[in-house]
Amino acid sequence: MRGWIAATAALMAMCGAGEAAAEQVCGARVHARFGETRAYFRDVLGACRPDGYCSAVVALTDDGGAAYRQQLRVARPASGAAYQVEFVAVSPMPAGDGQPMTLAFGREALGLTGSIDRSAPNAANEYRVTSDTLAVDLVNRMKKARETRWTYTSVAGVATAPFPLRGMTAALIWIDCMGARPS
Repeated sequence: MRGWIAATAALMAMCGAGEAAAEQVCGARVHARFGETRAYFRDVLGACRPDGYCSAVVALTDDGGAAYRQQLRVARPASGAAYQVEFVAVSPMPAGDGQPMTLAFGREALGLTGSIDRSAPNAANEYRVTSDTLAVDLVNRMKKARETRWTYTSVAGVATAPFPLRGMTAALIWIDCMGARPS
């Protein structure tokens, strides 16, 4: 019994020491992966690259082995730059341009058709909101919501991605703080 207590105490001390040693940056415990500084905020991953690009990402788990099914990304390509709101569909893949598309908050669905385009000419499944005004409106809504639902036209019919937003506000504050730091 005494050995078990000593082992438990040693394990607790090691765990506590590991947490104390974790680096805190802009109010969050961070780690490095894929060349980015990252921090988790409940459902949202904040990530910043050395070139100043920072994003808050919600990725829906894929049971089929892909890294994710769909992804919502709110990014600032540089400190103080306008927000970019982007969506990625892996499974099911979009049909054609994926439109019509909507983004819903509660019972209110906002049409994205005509305000969204592929994020790059060769991107078959990545989309960016093209209006800065709409992007700001969507980000403000995300800060107040617990979930948003992205609906797009897929090869299997209408697809809906329910993105949980717990932690989005904290992640956005963090990416702004990270972007304002000197390089």
